[in-house]
Amino acid sequence: MSSVNELIGNISNSRFSIISEWSLRIIFSLLMFTHGQGKVLFLSENPSMPLEIVTGMAFFESFPIFFSWVAAISEAIIIPACILLGGLSFLGASAKTLSTLGGFLATITMVIIIYFLHIDLWEQQWQEFKYQLSLLAISLYFLFK
Repeated sequence: MSSVNELIGNISNSRFSIISEWSLRIIFSLLMFTHGQGKVLFLSENPSMPLEIVTGMAFFESFPIFFSWVAAISEAIIIPACILLGGLSFLGASAKTLSTLGGFLATITMVIIIYFLHIDLWEQQWQEFKYQLSLLAISLYFLFK
């Protein structure tokens, strides 16, 4: 059993461990970007019309256009940029700050989407939004890493 432990330990401590972190960073950034990209395009074509998902949430109904743009820009630009830049070790302590900020913004976004949209508005069971739960888990990783 100790040889198995040693083998597994060597794999997880190898120089290839960077692949696991960067694969999470790249895929999570792409997923967040694709969520926000459609919102940015919609708002660019319809600047006076808020996103339907924002108008459906009472929490945001006071300023729907503003919160539509906040959601779109956060998902398409700010979160992916923070997560990707947070992986660049030559940025020093700023890299950790950017990664944490990206994780924080993504966590807030996913909690709002899960609670106010999937649970409150659509009254879905957790199995119906497991994809969003996965994004929440990844965002928590970057928040507390």
